[in-house]
Amino acid sequence: MSLFFQRKFLPLFVLFQAGTINDNMLKNALIALVTYGGMILFSDSMPRDGLVATAALLFTLPFLILCTIAGQIADKVDRSTVLKWVKRAEVLIMIIAALGFYLESTYILAFSLFLMGAQSAFFSPTKNAVLPQWLEEKDLIKANGVLSGFQFFSILLGMIIGIKIVLMGPSLGSLSGPRMVACILLMLGLVGWYAAEKLPEAPAPDPLLKINYNPITSIISVLKTSFQHAPVLRPMLGIAWFYGFSNILILVLPVLVADILKYDASVLIYVLVASTVGILIGSLLCLILAKGKEARGLVAFGIVGVMLFTLDLYLNTDASNRTTLGNMDAFIADAGTLRFMIAIIGSSVCAGMYVVPLQAMAQRRSPNKVRARLMSAGSVLLNASVNIITFGLIGLSFTAMKPATPFLAIVIISAPDDIKSLTLRPSLAPSTT
Repeated sequence: MSLFFQRKFLPLFVLFQAGTINDNMLKNALIALVTYGGMILFSDSMPRDGLVATAALLFTLPFLILCTIAGQIADKVDRSTVLKWVKRAEVLIMIIAALGFYLESTYILAFSLFLMGAQSAFFSPTKNAVLPQWLEEKDLIKANGVLSGFQFFSILLGMIIGIKIVLMGPSLGSLSGPRMVACILLMLGLVGWYAAEKLPEAPAPDPLLKINYNPITSIISVLKTSFQHAPVLRPMLGIAWFYGFSNILILVLPVLVADILKYDASVLIYVLVASTVGILIGSLLCLILAKGKEARGLVAFGIVGVMLFTLDLYLNTDASNRTTLGNMDAFIADAGTLRFMIAIIGSSVCAGMYVVPLQAMAQRRSPNKVRARLMSAGSVLLNASVNIITFGLIGLSFTAMKPATPFLAIVIISAPDDIKSLTLRPSLAPSTT
């Protein structure tokens, strides 16, 4: 693909994927050490799904607090400079994380995860703002399709490496699993740093901007700005819904497979791979079908598909009576497996088709002078969605509600979004209402 030969895209792709792997490797290694390694995080009485959600909050809360300040900085300062400093910070954070793995300290690891959330707060709005600055309009959907598709592959890779390697005994000489993870984190941090140093300039659109460092008032300010640009706000709301949906899958599927369906880790990895490949396929389909246009039809098709496939997951996912964990052979032999996998893959494909055009819409419709602030408003909405869902999942973990209830929540939220997706008019003008 011609995008990968562009100096303005390839380094951004590399540092983005390396950072995504690191985020998820660190988070899931911490979860694995607490869940299977006998280590304690805050409390040893928290249910497993509550633990997973708590680890997610350590990452997303600093993101929510800082992303609007980061958006202002990315409008005031050269955006490539921001990205370079973000990746330099990641190397320092990985050194802290490596210390946590060396000492086997969950508190140091939790602190490093919190710092990674803060680092990502500066990366995300800057990345979304710089893409339209560097790329031609016709390449935006392609770029977002490639980044989004491979992002979920990187999420999956980080999850698998974090869970599998961190629990390994001594290997490669004296290296234990946690220390091997520490080495990989440092290596990927350095790869991201090297790629960032290759980024071209991205001049600041508003160098005279006065930055508001108060996180509360800055959130209010950027949200006001977003409401003044309704054509940008509408796709950002859709993106927020998508990541809320994805968060449910990421947080619920491990517990669903292990504790409810009662299958071992091989089945979990298989299901996660299938879901990730589905999103990748959906993202790549956008490259073929959108043809550089806004592709609102794909958005509408995607959200309807997500709702229907997820409804099928809710209606046909019940707790197993199995007393021991089944393996892949048992999973394949189960009469309900085919329907379950069709629902997982179908919802993932439709989700990928849904989000990629929305990302390009939001970027294309944003005026360059306030683009990073608008993207940070999108990050606020996204993380608000993720955190609300995460708090909800923590609450559900202490109840006796049906395990597949989060899938029903997706359907309920999706119903009004079906209508919203049809209102994504291609206007570029700010709203006056």
